[in-house]
Amino acid sequence: MADVYPGKLQLWEGGRPSLVNGAAVGRAASQGCPDALAPRLFAAEAMQPGRKARELAEPYSLQWFLEADRVRYGRHGRWLPRLLEFGKHSGENLLGLGDGLGADWVQYARCGAEVTACSTSVETLALVRRNFELRGLTGQFVHADPAKLPLASASIDVACVQDQLSTAPDPAALVEEIYRVLKPGGKVLMMTPALHDAQFWSHCIFPWRDWLRRSSAAHGGMSRRGLRRLFGRFTEHRIHKRHLRRSESPYLLRWLPLPVLERLMGRFLVLKAFKPLSAARSLQIAA
Repeated sequence: MADVYPGKLQLWEGGRPSLVNGAAVGRAASQGCPDALAPRLFAAEAMQPGRKARELAEPYSLQWFLEADRVRYGRHGRWLPRLLEFGKHSGENLLGLGDGLGADWVQYARCGAEVTACSTSVETLALVRRNFELRGLTGQFVHADPAKLPLASASIDVACVQDQLSTAPDPAALVEEIYRVLKPGGKVLMMTPALHDAQFWSHCIFPWRDWLRRSSAAHGGMSRRGLRRLFGRFTEHRIHKRHLRRSESPYLLRWLPLPVLERLMGRFLVLKAFKPLSAARSLQIAA
């Protein structure tokens, strides 16, 4: 398979298909300079925001996507395949909500899941589809508001949602929509920035640093309690905290083992919960 995708990508907008040239996707997003946008996309997908991306391949080529995967699932992201359960949902309908290059959706599809990827951004959706097609994978790609999904109620087995709560205008409406489209007994995997991360604890231990920099430790993250409250209609909640580089932790605590530091001040919370089976009764009454 060639590294550079030569064809066109088909996007679905309100049920109507439109063709967008694959090479122009990045150009539309970066005002005529796709290569300038590529390092930011690469760094975000590799979970290295603010760091200089180390790209060794042509932007938006197959090798470029593979390199982003290698960094994303490397040492600091080694927890992703296990906690997001890439290999456990073969044959199931999986909904992916989030922005990025679709690396995790690709892993689900490789393991046999029937993936529906949704994004509010046409450019993002085109890149996700490009990522799939370069690897010979298939999926459905929906351009829609995550809080108003054009999907039937109780039609999804698993919903994997990434970093949407901090940007959603109404997080409660987003969670309610996820609840609607999940089948009774269906599972939600929610990955969101943690409130009590290394930045938060560094601010608590060394508050004068933020005073001198005139900055705030607030960044829109969620606490465990807030996450459980938001997903109150779901059952069997389990929340994990992961992702931390030792250099990001307060200097006084760096002697602790990295797995311990991750659980104390990791950057992300991962919630796993189920739509209750009793919801099937409500569906029967509504029918």
